[in-house]
Amino acid sequence: MIYKETAGLNHLEKIRNGTFKLGLGIDAPIDEYLRFKNTDLVVMAGHANVGKTLSILYYFTCLAIKHDLKFAIFSSENDIGSIKDDIISLYTAKKVIDLSDLDFNYANYWLNEHFKFFDSDKFFEENKRLMNHRDILSVTENLFATHDFKPNALVIDPYNSLGRDESITGNRHEYDYQVMSELRIWCKKNFISTYILAHGVTEALRKTHPRGHNYENYSIPLLSADIEGGGKFVNRCDQFVTIHRYTQHPTEWMKTEWHINKVKNTKTGGKPSFKENPIILEAKANLLGFRIYVRKEAFAEPLEWSDPLSGENIKTDVRVEKPLPLNKDFYTENKAPF
Repeated sequence: MIYKETAGLNHLEKIRNGTFKLGLGIDAPIDEYLRFKNTDLVVMAGHANVGKTLSILYYFTCLAIKHDLKFAIFSSENDIGSIKDDIISLYTAKKVIDLSDLDFNYANYWLNEHFKFFDSDKFFEENKRLMNHRDILSVTENLFATHDFKPNALVIDPYNSLGRDESITGNRHEYDYQVMSELRIWCKKNFISTYILAHGVTEALRKTHPRGHNYENYSIPLLSADIEGGGKFVNRCDQFVTIHRYTQHPTEWMKTEWHINKVKNTKTGGKPSFKENPIILEAKANLLGFRIYVRKEAFAEPLEWSDPLSGENIKTDVRVEKPLPLNKDFYTENKAPF
């Protein structure tokens, strides 16, 4: 089939008349590199225990507050109560135990208006198999009819917990390509963005920074080709983000790095970040928010940072170029709380 001669003219006219819109941001330095786009397939990958879930929930909470976006979340490896605890704590900037009944009830109402969660355990009990991607897409398409809920984004956390659709033939490599192609087309057809969370292969954990590097002997951020399943994921997606954290570093362990490795359409906003200058989401006390900034120098206090949820925006001319002291607001032993 061939496009008609008029195909794409609407897009071109928007550019010509100045109505072409950028993807949505959260009013933070990350907006220069990453934007929410309602038809994009986004892959977010990282090693285990680097803060993927919490930092991503923070990003989604910012989008929900600022743009009234709604999310359908398939999360088979995280307890539903723990996820809701994190979102409510981020939304209110208070631990759930410290909220009054009135504040808790309102926050819980707000959460349920913006987030719906797949019950994969119930699906398994009823069908004696794991949910596959087509099951998830079907449920998502029917959320408005069943729950009066129209999501702007679907979240699959993680990809490797999905069941296999036996109607798709071929080996695992061919299967994953088919799934990614179907997801990409589905996003464009339904105007729903999809975020896929993924882990790295075992070998990636053995890769460490070389001698003389600021993080010598610590595991390096996951490379796009080191995701489970290989390079097909970065090939098929619209945006690819690597999330990393130096969990055993005495002063840097509370800083979660977001490396933006791919932005397919930079015209609508966003661009790849420089390798040594990732976006930093630095956890605030009690994990009730993040300071967001772009790292310019290792171990340096940023000149500019913001926390979209609290509304804090800080600019300073004072640069600190030495390791920061231990923060007593955090649990500072080698194991981290997230």
